[in-house]
Amino acid sequence: MSTDQPLTKKPAAVALVLPDLEPRQLDAVRMLAQEGCREHVIRRALELTPRQWKALKEDDDDGELSRLALALEEGRAEGAGEVISFMKRKMMDEGSERAAEWLAANIFQINKGDGNTEAPRVLIQINAALSPEEYGRVVNVQTSQGLAPE
Repeated sequence: MSTDQPLTKKPAAVALVLPDLEPRQLDAVRMLAQEGCREHVIRRALELTPRQWKALKEDDDDGELSRLALALEEGRAEGAGEVISFMKRKMMDEGSERAAEWLAANIFQINKGDGNTEAPRVLIQINAALSPEEYGRVVNVQTSQGLAPE
């Protein structure tokens, strides 16, 4: 055995063959995405290699979604819409506070603020009821003009 040849041969570059996805395949992608399947499961159902999947998902030159990426997004949106509709029905029909809290936190992002996480947050807790005069002696109160009340 000569020592000038490598022990393993590198495979020759293989041209990537992209199949043209049929409408029934794109419908299957929508359905699986709607059900919440992960992309690798959908890829395997279509019998695509990871390279083919990646190439078929790429946007076109104008930035438009490919047919595969569009089918994925449509399916995901439909699935998300079903969950949101379910939670809204629970909130409205059953008066479910948990459904309302979930919608507020996850969908409508109520009480998330403006996203400025660097601004200090202030919590004022008053345990005893004070008259306005007593409160004014304990806490330096400023009006919107920056002047202390007289």
